[in-house]
Amino acid sequence: MFQVRTRLVAPGGEALGGVIGAFRHVVQTEGFFSLYKGLLPSILSMAPSGAVFYGVYDILKSAYLHSPEGRKRIQNMRQQDQELNALEQLELGPMRTFLYGAISGACAEAATYPFEVVRRQLQLQGRATKMSALATAVKIVERGGFPALYAGLIPSLLQVLPSASISYFVYEFMKIVLKVE
Repeated sequence: MFQVRTRLVAPGGEALGGVIGAFRHVVQTEGFFSLYKGLLPSILSMAPSGAVFYGVYDILKSAYLHSPEGRKRIQNMRQQDQELNALEQLELGPMRTFLYGAISGACAEAATYPFEVVRRQLQLQGRATKMSALATAVKIVERGGFPALYAGLIPSLLQVLPSASISYFVYEFMKIVLKVE
């Protein structure tokens, strides 16, 4: 097998010597608190992310379970209670559980992605250009319009969708296996 080695290189071109060298370089050139650039947007995005993620899933699940198709599924499950394996006991079924998890993950990512863009811009700022999160957001919008706050959303969604769908599938599956309501 080939082994790929990557070297961390500072903007001036000097090799930093791995993660510890990069850490040392950042602290020496920009100060200890530069390690916390972008913390505010990260913290501010946590609550809305969770609210959208869990809220959208709950709305989708509830809408399905109250639909004629969902009520029929639940009724059939109750009639066959002893014969169903854990996968068949999923209220939404396996595919719908994956799908609704992916949709809720996509909604949460789209709702909070501007915070991620601002955080990254804050982290890229050098010592000379120290701007607040709000000033950075305004600058991003001035330069590229409102869509600039969503630059890179598609690759981010491609990363989030599988984990969000698997998370809900495992959550619903474990509720059945562990007999938790």
